[in-house]
Amino acid sequence: MSSDRPAVPRLPWDAVDPFPFYERRRRDGDMVWDETAQAWLILGYHKAQQVLSQSGWTVDPLASQSARAARETINPEMFSQSMLNTEGAAHRRLRAATRDVFAPSFITGLTAGVDAIAETLIDHPAAGTVFDFMTEVAQPLTLAVLGEWLGLEAESSRLLSEKTQEISPMARPLPTVAEFATGTAASARLVAHLLPLAAARRAEPGDDLLSFLACDPDLRLDEVVVNTVNIAVGALENTADFLGSATFRLLTHDAHGARLIDEVDVSDPELITELLRLDSPQAISRTAAEPQRIGDVDIAVGQQVVIVLAAANRDPAVFDEPDRCRPGREGPAPLTFGHGEHFCIGRGLARMQTQRVLHRMTARDPFLAGPVTWRDTPSRRGPLSLPITFRATGDRAEVACPSS
Repeated sequence: MSSDRPAVPRLPWDAVDPFPFYERRRRDGDMVWDETAQAWLILGYHKAQQVLSQSGWTVDPLASQSARAARETINPEMFSQSMLNTEGAAHRRLRAATRDVFAPSFITGLTAGVDAIAETLIDHPAAGTVFDFMTEVAQPLTLAVLGEWLGLEAESSRLLSEKTQEISPMARPLPTVAEFATGTAASARLVAHLLPLAAARRAEPGDDLLSFLACDPDLRLDEVVVNTVNIAVGALENTADFLGSATFRLLTHDAHGARLIDEVDVSDPELITELLRLDSPQAISRTAAEPQRIGDVDIAVGQQVVIVLAAANRDPAVFDEPDRCRPGREGPAPLTFGHGEHFCIGRGLARMQTQRVLHRMTARDPFLAGPVTWRDTPSRRGPLSLPITFRATGDRAEVACPSS
């Protein structure tokens, strides 16, 4: 390893098209050192699964050696209140409060509301009108669903959407000191805004996520709000990104002029699983809280590894023809939602929203209407803009969609 370290470690792949980088580095092994990131990149499925399920790793973003400067400039208390940044008994206590509202039966009960929001957004553009799917459907839908789920008024939803852009960078691998500072300030602003709402819901609960969390006697109100914010930020970005990526994949013509959407059943749960494998978040990180050994590599306490989920989900040693969309393929579940103690609690809601949106869109006969542009964010991949057009009116959308 070279001692010439970059001033700021960063993810080394092209945000627009990262897959050639993954395959090029995979030739050196399923776990490789990267000078640009100043971290080990885990590209293989089994090694990724090992780290995600093994004890002695922490998700605390302030635990790594590279976060030392950030620890000196911000208040770390907010991080210790979040289920996303804790392990063991503390994590289990915080996570237990969300168990009921992420249960399959509860998610099923949200289906009618998601359908109503999807109908309003997807049926609005007239046939033949070109519109941006990301700004007209994916982003407003995820925000509207989350606002309804949390029981937020329009002002609170707008603030949540605005501050998410500032909070999310510090939750990604290798955040900078500036991103920590901006993110913690934005988090504090949201927490201050939501604390009175949480207190009111504790006194007079409603049928919403914020009320369920506020009524948990094992949670302090500040813990209620911090975890509500973290759940919301993850849901907003990841769901919108996936909706855009899945839509693009379904509508793109291959070398033979065929489109995937014309060959698959968008109501098939196995299709959603396969789309999630192909278009997962790019990477997450873990820091060694104890000395670790992965294969023949020793990891010291405080050293960070970057788990490249998008590469692990296309590991050719695990998935046959890994770049092809093959619903119902044999093999293990993709690592899109993580694995182990921090397995994503919101996976059921993300899957349900995706299925309902794709179903309603398909009924309107969608087509790409121009080039897509992608976010310049290496840790996440999703369209920045996705122009499409419908060839059918909204009347065609009145088709029953089976539940997954």
